[in-house]
Amino acid sequence: MREAHVRYKVEAWDSLQHLFQIKKINDHILHFLVSFEGKLDMNRLRKSVAVSVEAFPLLKCGFNEEERRPYWESRSNTTNEMLTLIETADAETAVNQFLVSEINTSTGPQIKLWVIRNGKADTLVILMNHMLCDAAGFKDYLYLLSSIYNKVREDANYHPPALGSRRLSQITKMFSWKEKIKILFCKNDMSTHDPAQLKLEGDLKSPFIEIRSITKETFLNLKEYARNHDATINDMILTAYIRTLYEIFGYIFAIPSTVDLRKYLPGHKAEGICNLCTNLNCDIGSDIGASFEDTLLKVRESMKKEKSSIACIKSMFILENVYDRLPYQLAERMVNKSFDNALIAFTNIGIIDKTQFCFDELQITKAFMTGSIKYSPYFQLAVSTFDDNPVLSVNLYGSQADRDTISAFLDKVVLQLNLNYN
Repeated sequence: MREAHVRYKVEAWDSLQHLFQIKKINDHILHFLVSFEGKLDMNRLRKSVAVSVEAFPLLKCGFNEEERRPYWESRSNTTNEMLTLIETADAETAVNQFLVSEINTSTGPQIKLWVIRNGKADTLVILMNHMLCDAAGFKDYLYLLSSIYNKVREDANYHPPALGSRRLSQITKMFSWKEKIKILFCKNDMSTHDPAQLKLEGDLKSPFIEIRSITKETFLNLKEYARNHDATINDMILTAYIRTLYEIFGYIFAIPSTVDLRKYLPGHKAEGICNLCTNLNCDIGSDIGASFEDTLLKVRESMKKEKSSIACIKSMFILENVYDRLPYQLAERMVNKSFDNALIAFTNIGIIDKTQFCFDELQITKAFMTGSIKYSPYFQLAVSTFDDNPVLSVNLYGSQADRDTISAFLDKVVLQLNLNYN
């Protein structure tokens, strides 16, 4: 059988992310940037990308929706189509250009990498189709790629084992039938959201990613403050986010916050690169409290309650069963009607582990990941952390006025964090 005819199953989350693009909630691209003090070995990186595709062949596939059920079909996408070296004196402009590039889902490849070289220093920009994985899955790929890069230096024939299942059922199979029944009958309404929205114009021709970095010193102070209040860094940033939103809208509403379901798996490790996330609702009630600390304690209690419940699995459990058991078009209509995204949300991508993500002895000066780019009026604050340096980001297809609005918003969130933990 020719490689071009090899097909792979489309999982429920793949279809849901595709639907989000169709509904103009967000595009389905994950973004990653890492800057080095030195230069990458391009020959070894090219080989590493090729080997990573052998382990995860969906990277060179195209998404096909023409038949009764959609499928990923292997295409003749080459490593040279995935990886490009750009040598330029204006690295910043090139980085900003490629960071908001698009991926053609139908033709593939589903990953794009650019090495942007300015003299003796490289910046690596990687985009991956969100249909293939969530942020944690993207991190798994980054660790895989860097591991291959390091190992082929000593063993040119190194090949990692093929990756495993991408199904949501790897989570649900961890629960007994009694627990599954409890999940199905629990109350978990993730489709009712507050109508509050920021005043955004939107511009489909102008995607951008606005970021704010938090210094290591500030991060360590935040971490200590959180520890003294039996809270997490996630709670701290959510608190700053909620207080900033309260300044704008004058009232409080529940904020959906992404949760990684890998916490239910042995070693928190998925079988393959996939989507295994859903949302929790951070609902602190109608009282913001008199101080940052007051809000933090409310956020802490809300998140502790949410994290201790298995109710968050319900939507994903239903999603997989709907796509597995019903004709695709019917399933798509049902999901389109039932699943919706909040206009304002939050996601903590988490820590990019510097012990797992490294390229020989190359010094990494900066690294961050952001999620998909939202379409107005949808708005999401994201945070990722590398080497104790958190980066806050908001992605939008928007006008310059929108960018100014988001810039001012991020400044307010950072100010909350800088001033109110003391």
